[in-house]
Amino acid sequence: MPGLNTVEHNNIRYRVRVSAGPNSQQLQPLGVNDDANPLLIDTEEFSGHVMFRIKGQDQIQGYEEGQKQDGLMMLKDSPWFQNAAAAGRGENLLSSLQVVGRFKREWSGDQVAFACLFDKPFRLPPLTSIAVKFFKALDPGVQLEVTGPKPYYISPLLSAMNTVNVSMLTEQDQSSTTTTTSTSSPPPPWPSFNGEVITEDTSLIVPEEEGGACLGNGEKEETSKSRRLTIKLKTKKTNNNIITNDPGARRKHFNKAKNLNNHRFLKDHVYSFELFDHFMDCSRFAIKFPGFALDLFKPLNEQPIKYAYQTQDGSVTFLVVVLELVPVDNIPSTV
Repeated sequence: MPGLNTVEHNNIRYRVRVSAGPNSQQLQPLGVNDDANPLLIDTEEFSGHVMFRIKGQDQIQGYEEGQKQDGLMMLKDSPWFQNAAAAGRGENLLSSLQVVGRFKREWSGDQVAFACLFDKPFRLPPLTSIAVKFFKALDPGVQLEVTGPKPYYISPLLSAMNTVNVSMLTEQDQSSTTTTTSTSSPPPPWPSFNGEVITEDTSLIVPEEEGGACLGNGEKEETSKSRRLTIKLKTKKTNNNIITNDPGARRKHFNKAKNLNNHRFLKDHVYSFELFDHFMDCSRFAIKFPGFALDLFKPLNEQPIKYAYQTQDGSVTFLVVVLELVPVDNIPSTV
C-alpha cells in the first residue's frame, strides 16, 4: 500500500506537473509556489502573469526528480497559504491559482469565462448526479457536462473566482514593467512576489447607482422628503461598499444576467483573480472530504485537469493551466 507521501497507481509512482501558457499548444512547466517568478503571458489577446500554488507538493516522492527534469527550483509551501489564513480565508487551503493581467480588447462580462476542460469521458462514480446539482446550485450561471465525450465546466469569470480586484493601468505601472514582448502594451506589474494575497475590490466596475438599487425600497414610506433622500443616499453608499468588498455579494451581483451583460472588460483595467480550494489536493490528485479522500486518477480516466480563461464559446483562449500526473521514474520531456 502506498505511503502517505507516495502517489501510486498500477505500481507506478507519480508526481504532479503544472504547465501553463497562452493555449493548449504552447505550454511550459510552471514553477509551483515560486511567487517571485510567475509565468508571463503576453499575446494579442491578453497580457499578464500566472502563478499556481500547491500545499505539500514538496512532500511527495519524486518531487525533487521532477523539479530537476523541468528545470525548476525546489521550494517549500508558498507563504501565500499563511497570508491567506491570516486574511480569514481558512487554515486548510490546499491550492491557489492567481492571475493578474489585462485584456487587450473590450469584452462584455458574459463573454469571458473560466473553464475546466477534459478531452475524454469520465469514469463516473456513484452519486454523480447529486454532485452536479450541488455545483449548479452554487453557481446558477454554470454550464456543466459530465456524461459527454468531452466533459466541461464553464462559468462566467466574474462569478467563478474567489477574489476579484480591479484597478486602473497607470503610466507608472507601464514604465515600471520591463519584461514584455509588446513594447506598446506591457503587462501590469506582479503584486505577489512574497505570496501576498489579493484584496477584493470591484468598486471600479460596480456602478454606485447599482449598489443603491440592490436594497429594498423601505425608504419610500417615510413621510419626510428630506429624510427619504438621506436614507436613499446612505443606502447607495452602504450597499455599494458591500458589493465591492465582499466576494459573495459580487457573485450575487454578477449572477444577474443584466449586470453581467452590462459589464465591460476594458483594456485599461487591470484584473487580479484568485481561485483557491479547500478540497482539491493537487499534490495527490485527490479531493479531500472530512474523514476520507476521493482519488481522481480513475474517475477522470487518467487524464489531466485543464483550467482555461476563454470566451464562452471557446473561440478565443487567454490562458491555460494544466495539472497532470507524470510517472516519477520515466518523466517525459516537455520540450
